[in-house]
Amino acid sequence: MKSQRIFLTGASSGIGAATARLLAEKGHRVLLISRDLKSMKSWASTCDENSVLLHEGDVTDAKAMEVAAQKMKDEWGGIDVCIPNAGIGVFSPLEEADISDWHRMIDVNIKGVLNGVHACLDSLLTNKGQVIQIGSVAARNVFPNSGVYCATKHAVLALSESLRIEFRDRLAVTTINPGAVNTAFIDQTTNSELRESYRPQFEKGMDPVFIAEAIVLAIESKGRGVFSEITVRPDNR
Repeated sequence: MKSQRIFLTGASSGIGAATARLLAEKGHRVLLISRDLKSMKSWASTCDENSVLLHEGDVTDAKAMEVAAQKMKDEWGGIDVCIPNAGIGVFSPLEEADISDWHRMIDVNIKGVLNGVHACLDSLLTNKGQVIQIGSVAARNVFPNSGVYCATKHAVLALSESLRIEFRDRLAVTTINPGAVNTAFIDQTTNSELRESYRPQFEKGMDPVFIAEAIVLAIESKGRGVFSEITVRPDNR
């Protein structure tokens, strides 16, 4: 498969950083987007400088995403794949929740995804490209203490289906739904009792490289077929 030009948010750590590294190793060109430019620089320096572009930006800022997309168009001539990966989750019983946490999850997990897709869509349609959404097992299930997070991931799945229906012949759409992944994700939860009770589940979760491999599989399978949805779970050995 020829090198793909890939727009990737949330690229400074976790699933995003693992995906960026693997894509670069496979010879694809990746624009990495995060608010944490220092962290991106610390590991991106090990990649081929022709494979990686860095952009400091906040996914909740639609203009910043437009600037990032334009950087790709100017540097590489267009966009083939959009991966609006950035996401957060804060666990709390609904009656004890801080409304600002709800707003932050909606801003990052829904508005941030919309901002990334919107910024890339014209180029993706021109190039018959691909959107790869990072959903969650929470996109098809609802769990205690995570109602708003689950709602945001249901929204991501609905957006994927909408893109697939409206652009059936012009755009490939894949949603990756991971279960627990061993990243710093749980650290965002401020309820210390819940955070520490859930921490072992995440520590026994999947290596983010496993999710990155599913993303690369979805990208490199295009042309032979499209994975519309992939669910990956820990094997719990």
